[in-house]
Parts: sequence; C-alpha cells; structure tokens
Amino acid sequence: MKKVLFVIPYLVEGGAERALSNITTYFPPEWHIDILVNDDTVVDYSYEGTILTLGFTEKMKTDSVLFQFRVLLRRVRMLRDLKKNGNYQACISFLDSANIANVLSGRRYCKTILSVRISLKQSAIKPQYKYVVNPLVKALYGFADKIVAVSAGIREELIADFGLKKENIITIENGYNMEEIRLQCEERLSEQQEKLLYDKKIIATTGRLSLQKGQWHLIRAFSEVMKEIPNALLMIIGSGELENYLKDLSKAYGLEEQIYFTGHAANPYKYLKWADAFVLPSLYEGFPNALAEAVCMGLPCIATDFRTGARELLAPEMDLLGEEIQCVTETKYGILTPVCSGKLYGDAKELLESSEHFLADAICSMLADEAKRNFYGQRSKVRGEGLKIDSMIDKWVNVIEES
Repeated sequence: MKKVLFVIPYLVEGGAERALSNITTYFPPEWHIDILVNDDTVVDYSYEGTILTLGFTEKMKTDSVLFQFRVLLRRVRMLRDLKKNGNYQACISFLDSANIANVLSGRRYCKTILSVRISLKQSAIKPQYKYVVNPLVKALYGFADKIVAVSAGIREELIADFGLKKENIITIENGYNMEEIRLQCEERLSEQQEKLLYDKKIIATTGRLSLQKGQWHLIRAFSEVMKEIPNALLMIIGSGELENYLKDLSKAYGLEEQIYFTGHAANPYKYLKWADAFVLPSLYEGFPNALAEAVCMGLPCIATDFRTGARELLAPEMDLLGEEIQCVTETKYGILTPVCSGKLYGDAKELLESSEHFLADAICSMLADEAKRNFYGQRSKVRGEGLKIDSMIDKWVNVIEES
C-alpha cells in the first residue's frame, strides 16, 4: 500500500488547514494517509486518513517561544520515528513550524516535501519571521527533496530572496470542488438573515479577522461607499482576534446597521451567494482561498495588489513581482487596487488613505455598473475552470512519485 504522511499544527480554521482538508479528501483511494497534528481534540475540517497527535492541548500558548520550542522538539522526535517505521513514500508538511521539523527529522527513509503557503518576504513585518523563521528558511529549506509553493509569486520569492534552487521548487495552486461549492450554496440562511440582506447591494469579504487581512481598511473605505450607494451592505464573514476592534470601528462610523458580521461560518458559500461582489483587502497573502473560492462561485472580484496570489488569480498578464499598482486597475479577471498601509485607526476622525479611497472607488464602480458586474462574473467563471481539485491532486501525486 502507498502511504503518505502530512504534518500541520492544527486542523482548525485557516487557509492551509482547508487546503490540506481538500487534498486528503480527494487523494486517490489507494493511498493510506496519516496526518500529524499538535492536538486532535478540536478538528474543524473534514479529512480522509488517520489523525496522529503530538498531544499538545495548549493552543492558547502558541505565541510563546518556549511552547514553540517544546513543540519543535517533540515533533522532530516523533517524525524521526514515523519516517523510520512508517514506510511512507513522502512526508509533506504545511506551514513553517512543521516545515522546519520536517527538514530536521531527515530524509533518509522517505521524501521530505515542504509546502510554502505565505509570502515569507512580506511576513517579515512580524519580528518572529524577520529574526527567526526567515533565517531558518534560508538555512534549512535547501535540504528538502522538494518545495511546493502555493503560488508562482511565492516560488519566485523563494528563488530571488531566499537563494533556493529553482529546479527544487514547483507551484501547485489550491484546488476546489466546484460541485461541492454549488451544493453548499443551496443551504438557506435564516429568515431573519435573508430579510437583512434582501434588496441590498452587498459587498462580501471572507477571512480570519486579523492584521493580515486588513478588514478595517475595507470598513473605512465602505464609509465612503455609503455616501454614493445608500443601500449598500458590507458582509464580513469570519472570526478572529480583531473582531471587537472591527465592530467598534463600525460603530465609530455609524455603520452598525450597514455592516453585518456573520461570525465563524463553516459554510461561507451560503452567505457569498447573496453578494453582488467580493472584496479582499489583505496586506499580504500566499494563495488566498477566500478570493479563489469567490472566483469559483462566479462573483465579480476586487482585491488589493498583494501580488502573491492576487495577480495570479485576477491579473495573470501582469509581472508577478513587478511594481505595485498605484491606482484602480481593471484586469483580465477582476479589479486590483493599491495595498493599504496596515495602520490601525482608532476613530472616524482620521482622513482616509489614498489606497482606501481607491478601494472605495473600485467598489462603487462595481456596484453601480451592472454590465461590469456581469462581465467580471463571467470572467470569474472562466478563471475558476483552472482551479479544479482533480488536476491539483494529480500534481501532488506526481511530486511524491517522481524519481
């Protein structure tokens, strides 16, 4: 029997976690799959295979350096044992902490394959990436048998900024089951929710409510949209550490009734089907599931130009790592706007950034122009055809089996 071992810290909310869920679910049935996680007591995503656990249940301490060091030591020890005795064809790790342990545990007994899913260069705004993760990437990732970048932009970064060999890095985008998305779209909202959304011009965004995702910039831009389109409604799908801040900011702008926070949604598609357009205001990404899923649903899409992911999905004609755009730019499959500053604002008195004005302009132009929405909705459907899960699974199998 063919065997593969996946390694990821948790199977709880997150793009990498959802991607691994999709990969294991649609992997060929002749493969036996094991999944090593820190803690198996909470699993949000469906999966195929057997869960193995390191036995850590201290999820609240994941930012502690001491906790991370303890996890690393235990993960390396367990991976060495699993690789030696598990008869795996490959060990595939997701996220940087798992990747580092995968390399350190060796490649004597099976292939070591790393999955890089975020822009490490842009993540360097965080001290732990600048001083710990990125130096370890430069020192260790070259010892892996193969590195799988989730976007071509990330592949180029790994080559240009981390000195990794281009022949050792391939790109496999996330894949999606179109039929499953369609089925989940059929789930109804509550009568109260449908009444709230009825007869509104709805902008939707999906993602963890965190610094990376930049939703506060969208709220500030939306305050300008409301001046032009009074029946607009912003729907924010997700949960996270910035939820209270974002709600307070909405109140500061007097938009409590015009911004709907759904909270965590196991099925975001039932909300997204109500949207007139989708917006992703992220500061940086790897390959954004939220944007890709909106594309697969045929929604007209607007995204900030975080490049590693946004350009590949909406503007493949652009240079992946070229200069950031400086204004609203209509592209082949959607609209790009400049990335916002990432500055957290406390109230409604501070003037909007130029990037926030551009984001508001893009939203207004999409909501006000039905022909434009129809055009980009059709373009999304065309782009979505290239994101089907089957072709991505074939690529993963090929990486494992190639000599």
